Amino acid sequence: MEITRSHRFRRHALATFCSVGLLTFIPTASYVGLIVWSADLGGPLNLVLIPAISAVIGLVISLLIFLPLSLLAEKSNFQRLWRIAGFILSALVAVVVLGWADFGARELQNRAYLFLGAMAVYVASGFFVYLCGLAIGTRIWGKP
Repeated sequence: MEITRSHRFRRHALATFCSVGLLTFIPTASYVGLIVWSADLGGPLNLVLIPAISAVIGLVISLLIFLPLSLLAEKSNFQRLWRIAGFILSALVAVVVLGWADFGARELQNRAYLFLGAMAVYVASGFFVYLCGLAIGTRIWGKP
């Protein structure tokens, strides 16, 4: 089976779609949880605006960060990158959970650190899903 540019494009399109799906789902699920917790809808337009803006942000992150990183990863050892991405994601989750348990949200400075840690987990999980989508695309359309 000859690998063409369209196969490569399809793999990265699938990976981008998967990544954008996760990066859209996380803020939307957080907002729905906030609605349930506070019992305040905050306006029905937010149920449209938050997923739409999250999808745009996810698409921009995927195209500007994940695509170049994955193109570099294709030239190196793919299995090694899986281990590194898994370790980084696990370490970031552990740091955020331990930081929340230790510091809580008592001071404004601690809230900023927790927010930055949560954003790091958000981006790292998006990259991990991008790699998963790329691996699935490789299984479907073949290796580059």
